[in-house]
Amino acid sequence: MENVQLRVYLFAAATALFLFSLPAFGAPEASPTPEEILAKMETTINGFQDQQMDVTMTIVDTDGSKKSYDNMIYQKGDVKRYIIFTSGENKGMATLIEDPSHIYVYLPGFKKVRRVAAHNMNQTFAGSDFSNEDMAMVSYTKTYDVKMEKEDPDYWYLLATPKAGVESQYSKVIIKVDKKTYIQMSVDYYSKAGEKVKVFTMSDIKDYNGTKRASKVVLSDPRTKHSTELFIKDFKVNQGLKDDMFTVRQLQWGGK
Repeated sequence: MENVQLRVYLFAAATALFLFSLPAFGAPEASPTPEEILAKMETTINGFQDQQMDVTMTIVDTDGSKKSYDNMIYQKGDVKRYIIFTSGENKGMATLIEDPSHIYVYLPGFKKVRRVAAHNMNQTFAGSDFSNEDMAMVSYTKTYDVKMEKEDPDYWYLLATPKAGVESQYSKVIIKVDKKTYIQMSVDYYSKAGEKVKVFTMSDIKDYNGTKRASKVVLSDPRTKHSTELFIKDFKVNQGLKDDMFTVRQLQWGGK
């Protein structure tokens, strides 16, 4: 009898040991919320003290003709930008974005700095498909509220609408985010009338000194087929850019 009880005990002990050695199969790990996805995407874009980009901008007209300009884009945190054209007919033109409500442009032909008025935010930036609002929109998390539009095995599609108090020419945008890398792959922009007016795509992911970033960006108008292509030739982060670089005074001096 004692041998039977001993065998039962040993069997129970072995079974317990086997079960405890198996991996836990509890509830599946919760999927990130739309807010968490947007925040992680934001980190891939703005998770640096500063950024510096050497860019060629090519504007493709509806007849297929092209114009190209080189420019340097400097960014401090997730608010400030300084953009200066270094070639072409726009050479010397520079734009300072202190925040989404304070944008200044240096026009070399007039040798003056002008502030972009609120009612001109939807005007084109240097003849491109980007508007002044597009260039001023640095932080997605500060600009939009989000919810999940849909998802597939590879991507999340976030429905983003302007936060209360944020003035925008867009009623909503749909942001496509890569599930593995949290890299923003595309954005569809919709007017207040509900019409898709712009499509923003990112492609050709490259490693720039340890930082992965799309090397080609295209903003196109699906209605007219007019488009603007950005080719990022070089991308650097954490270069120690000084705050005084992002001032109206520097805008005028740097644009000369």
